[in-house]
Amino acid sequence: MMMQSLRLTRPWPEDVEAIAAAMADWETARWLTVVPYPYAEADARAFIEEAGPDEYAIRMGEGLVGMLRLGDSFGIWMAPGWQGRGIARRAALLAFTRFFAAGADGIGARYLDGNDRSAKLLDWLGFRPVERLQINSRPLGRDAPAQGLHLSRGDFEARHSIAIDTPRLRIDAVRPDDMEALHRIVTRPEVARMLLRFHPDMSVDEVTQILTDGALTPPLRLAVRHAGRVIGAVGLSAGTVPRLSYFLDPEMAGQGIGQEMVAASFAEIVARLDPPQIEADVFLDNLPSRNVLKNLGFRRSEDVAITSLGRNGPDQAALYRWRPGTIS
Repeated sequence: MMMQSLRLTRPWPEDVEAIAAAMADWETARWLTVVPYPYAEADARAFIEEAGPDEYAIRMGEGLVGMLRLGDSFGIWMAPGWQGRGIARRAALLAFTRFFAAGADGIGARYLDGNDRSAKLLDWLGFRPVERLQINSRPLGRDAPAQGLHLSRGDFEARHSIAIDTPRLRIDAVRPDDMEALHRIVTRPEVARMLLRFHPDMSVDEVTQILTDGALTPPLRLAVRHAGRVIGAVGLSAGTVPRLSYFLDPEMAGQGIGQEMVAASFAEIVARLDPPQIEADVFLDNLPSRNVLKNLGFRRSEDVAITSLGRNGPDQAALYRWRPGTIS
């Protein structure tokens, strides 16, 4: 199954039948404490009308296969036939990345005793048990024993920072022992002049101050590894319109690795963060980088003069902009 087709959206009016059908399944509804049972299409319509911004429809393609909530607490259900495929894990991973990127510190969850599937998912996400509970269950028509849990940003980040494997590369968090290799690359004159904040005479400590970002939410920085060796990095700035940046060891040029590393990183960043747009600026004499952006669906929006510490003064560059739906 291609997880690339998984999306999180708002619930739509045309989801009424899918939601009602899922809630008609006792093995799904019995673990959801607040839903009525039996569940009618009128209940689904009311739910969709009242759903807040913390309610996500989980879709494979256009079809709804589950729902996810990130508000006062975390909740999720998958429709019969879509359980046990890893979709809930991936949906939760995307939703929680956006949740923590918006500034949240943590969230609670709970599951009824016997709901082993939810228990395993919550443990995998990094939730920790905090209390035993008695919860009123509408489907069961009584109070039922449950486990309360909590997930902190730190616990989630420790387990689920971005880590990507491509046919030739491993792309993951920058580590302290990566800095010498990254310093060697960005201080090469032919690399520094294509970037903005680096120059050939920089020290390792100066480079470290720039490249020490996390690998979960912006500002983020990912190290690119080939055969166990650091050969480059991909970054995304914080801000309303984040900027994409990247560099590659010139010794690895001409093998398609630049496209491979940026495309894989960019696809995961977009899936995790769902940004409305991303920008990148590139010097006009950096044709390989301009081609990378074009292949990702970035469009040249305007020409600008920008300054690089690796150049003698301002030079001509182009601002590229990406919006959803423009990936080729």
